[in-house]
Amino acid sequence: MHYIVGFMCLLALGVGSAPTDSDIFSDLPKCSTEDDQLSECIKQIFNTLTPRLKYGNPELKIPPYEPLILNRTSFQYSSGTVNGRITMRNAKLIGFGANTAKEVSVKVKGDKIKMRLVTYMPKLNIAGSYKAEMQVNQLQIKPKGEFNVTLTDVEATTLTDGEIHEKDGHRYLRLKNIDTKPKIGDLHIKANGIFQDPELDEIALNVANQYWRDIYGIMLPETRQYWQPLLLRMFNEALELVPIDQFIKE
Repeated sequence: MHYIVGFMCLLALGVGSAPTDSDIFSDLPKCSTEDDQLSECIKQIFNTLTPRLKYGNPELKIPPYEPLILNRTSFQYSSGTVNGRITMRNAKLIGFGANTAKEVSVKVKGDKIKMRLVTYMPKLNIAGSYKAEMQVNQLQIKPKGEFNVTLTDVEATTLTDGEIHEKDGHRYLRLKNIDTKPKIGDLHIKANGIFQDPELDEIALNVANQYWRDIYGIMLPETRQYWQPLLLRMFNEALELVPIDQFIKE
């Protein structure tokens, strides 16, 4: 989720460097750091491009993100009496095409850039397979099966800062720090294979769906050390494709 939010934001920053003869960008405003409406300009670009590019664009090397496919993602978890590792495979995420920017704030000073972005998705569905090795108190379990998670009213606040550098006669932005804080209105989990007995699966899921806010509040900071560096790396990989010469003026 965070990667797509970031990539669309970065694409908005670099849109001036995209092919000028493409119909994709013909109706977009041209932002300038001298314009008091810089943040609103980027917000407009974000909200225009997000649904427009949801099926990808080979010319811009943008893969489809509706749906977004994650081949493999792993997290290590350790908190209190629960420890273990969870791996998700072939996860399909649907909902990013409806992602919108609610608030955008961009500050440019010399070669330094700071940005704050608040986005909103009405619904995000994630489905795939999982495998885990968990220890709960003295009980060791190795669940494996399929899962389907639906999140509603997803709001993410992303703060980032970076520097502009030159390469091959063009200027690029490289991020130094990033901090993303997602908030969820509601969440519902379906899964199998947690226990050998399907009735125990149902009991576990009822508990998880009843107390998901407590579980989410614990797992988010515990897993941040794994997904946040990955997010920063993905942002910078995307930025290497998008020079910002026509957006950031001397």
